[in-house]
Amino acid sequence: MAKQLLAATMLIACLPTLGAAEGLKNKPLLTYSAAEKMIAACFAAQAAAGYAKVNVVVVDDGGRLIAAARQDGACKACTDIAQNKAITSSLYAAPTRAFADLSFGVKRDGVNAGLPGAAFVPGLVAFAGGLPIKTATDDVIGGIGVSGGSEDQDESCAQAGLNVVSKSLN
Repeated sequence: MAKQLLAATMLIACLPTLGAAEGLKNKPLLTYSAAEKMIAACFAAQAAAGYAKVNVVVVDDGGRLIAAARQDGACKACTDIAQNKAITSSLYAAPTRAFADLSFGVKRDGVNAGLPGAAFVPGLVAFAGGLPIKTATDDVIGGIGVSGGSEDQDESCAQAGLNVVSKSLN
């Protein structure tokens, strides 16, 4: 009897949330397959441009790892940087370059730095190479981070990764 009462109480407690779930907006999930395609496109862009070897990390909208890869000969320490770029872009729904602008100013001279302390937030990356992954309706479903080349090279590779899946993110 006590077990039945406990079960009934739990069911009643959950009923309000069941109705609320119906009103939630559905958005696509970033799949491992899409992440693999993005990584392959990043590696292809790096090879075509002749940049330094790179690390690529793709995370979901909560900043959790979906896929990661490091090219042979790429900087080993850059794996963590790529992951933090991906997480920053995903959680803040903005390119990591935006945090560089906020932290150091557009010319990186400190002038007009709107949020100079942002560069010192643990885990937040304030230099280019991380991009949010968004659907056609602007929902953030993840982030991609690239590290190993210059800021511009990393961002270019990340953009190549986004480009390969952009049409399928509806």
